[in-house]
Order: sequence, then structure tokens, then C-alpha cells
Amino acid sequence: MIFDDHDVRDDWNTSLAWRRQMEATSWWHERIVAGLSSYWVYQHLGNLTAAERADDDIWQIITGHDGPGELDLTQTLDDLAERVDAEPSAYRFSYSRDFGDQVRLVVVDSRAARVLEPGRRSIVDDQEMAWLDGQMRGDVDHLLIGTSLPFFLAQGLHNLEAFNEALAAGAWGERAAQVGEKLRQAVDMEHWAAFQEGFAQVCDMVIEVASGRRGAPPGTVTFLSGDVHHSYVSEAWHTRANERRGVDPLRSRVIQAVCSPIRNPLPRSVRVGTAFLSRSVAAPIGRAASLATRVPRPPLRWTYVEGPWFDNNLATLEVQGRGLRMWWARGVVSGDEHDRPVLQQVADITIDPPR
Repeated sequence: MIFDDHDVRDDWNTSLAWRRQMEATSWWHERIVAGLSSYWVYQHLGNLTAAERADDDIWQIITGHDGPGELDLTQTLDDLAERVDAEPSAYRFSYSRDFGDQVRLVVVDSRAARVLEPGRRSIVDDQEMAWLDGQMRGDVDHLLIGTSLPFFLAQGLHNLEAFNEALAAGAWGERAAQVGEKLRQAVDMEHWAAFQEGFAQVCDMVIEVASGRRGAPPGTVTFLSGDVHHSYVSEAWHTRANERRGVDPLRSRVIQAVCSPIRNPLPRSVRVGTAFLSRSVAAPIGRAASLATRVPRPPLRWTYVEGPWFDNNLATLEVQGRGLRMWWARGVVSGDEHDRPVLQQVADITIDPPR
């Protein structure tokens, strides 16, 4: 499990302006404290290994309790949540799990650990980025990176979010920055693409893993995400500039798999726009906008392999040696049998290992 904005509030930690708006309300403090405390109890503990739980200060209080009656940890958890909200480095919600020698799953908190200071935006703070850097290693068949927000959006949308970040930061002046902030909140431009510094850093890690500079390259480096009210699969490669420079080739397949399982249906106009932005023809439009604000080119290029699909889907990933099989299925109700839905396959994709 990992949380995202709708576990607490739409657009949670989108920007400093958003955060200041929330902190000015009478209810935000109670909301964020209750949200993080509840997450620790009902989800975070299940993410940890037994050894990691044993090292957790609060878990030690629980296991060490031998007094009469029930242990009341309300204030302890509320204090933790307040510290985390004020200073994300106070506690790590990201985690990593190894499944034998084949698979490493690294799940990143890309929501509570954000840095929103003026002149410095990062989707994770320095400590979190250093931790992630330590987890991004080869010597496994598959490196899976779970992040609630897609790392590789449709290329056109990625470029537009990068443009919006620069605009809201004042690339075209204060008045344009105000427009950029309003757009950011209105249309949810707050994915990895809207935090360009962190996006580039993680791209560099991926390149080093996939080219064999961090141990034997995996068969795949695969991002697993949701959030965007649709599903798709994309694949990334070196930029053509890197290829011309003779940069070490990628020896792993770099994949983004997205499933938004229970989502609000997007209006038809938004679905059409999303499908358009997923096509290669839209990428130059977004790139022209981002170049206008001097946003650097991404270290990788990517495109959709399959999708987008706009159903309520369930996705399954199966490891097949150094390859993967992934399939998406939607629920279908026949007639009036609402209590007996069946799964209908939407897509079945095999990711063969690199040659």
C-alpha cells in the first residue's frame, strides 16, 4: 500500500500556494493528522518486514506494553503525524521488499515527502532521494518501482506539466506565475513531470541500473502506478542525443504500467484529450511549450506501447523469468445479476526480456 492525495485531500501538497490555502482553514490540521495516523495503523505497518517493525519506535512501545487495560497511542501517533507534516524527513513511509533473488519492489512516497519551498520544488526530499538512490540497484531479474503517480505520463502531458512548473515558478513573470498556479490546481498538474529536478534524478538512476552500472542489469525496470483515471503501458529508451554520444546502451527494458482500478469516469472531452496527448503527434506541441520556458530535455524518451483504457480495471503482474506478463480485466454485469459480475479481459501484454 501507499497513499495518494485522495486519501487525505485532492491535490495534497501540490504546491506551496495550495499548502498555505489549506493551513489557513480551521479543519486542515485535524484532517492531515488523522489521515497520517490512520495510515500508520491500517496500512503502513503491513508494508514493513518483521525486522523493520521491530526497529520502529512506536511498534516497540506496542510490543513492550504489559500493563493493565488497552494501550492508548492516540497522542503518540498524532505527535508523529504532526512532525511528518511539518518535516517530511522525520519519518519514512517509502519501503522496499525483496521477493527471493528475482524481484525487488521499491515503493516511493511521492506525496507526503515533497519539498515545496520557494525556488526549490522536489517530489521527495533529500533524505528520501538518497534512500531511493540506495535501493535502485541491479542484480535482480526485475526492479519494480511503485509510485502512486505515473513516472512516465503521456509525452505530451509530461511536457505540458514541465512547462506549467516553470510558468508557476515565474519564468514569464509574476502575472503569468499566478495563471500557472491556477492551472496547476485546476487540472492536477502535479505528477513527477511537474517536479523536473526529481524526475531527472530518478531517470539518471534508471539509466545507470539499466545499463549495468549498478550491478547486473535486470530484465526490466518497471514503474507501477495509478491515479490518472485510466490505464496504459509505455516503454522508455535513451534519447537520440544519448545514442549519438554513444552512451552505454540500456540492457534492461524500461516500462511504465498504469492501472487506475476504481476511478471516477472521465468526461468524454477529457478522454479524447488524454488519448490525443498519448500519441506521438502531441509530444512536439508540449515540447515547444516547455522549451519556451527553457525546461531541459528529459534524459529518456518514451511512448505508449498499449492503451489508454478508460475502464475500471484490475491489473495483474506475473514474473516469467526475466520477462513479465501483465493483464488488465474489467468487471462486467450481465443483465440484472449485479451480485455476480464477471471479469472480462481488456489487455494481455508480454514483456519479453531484452536480447
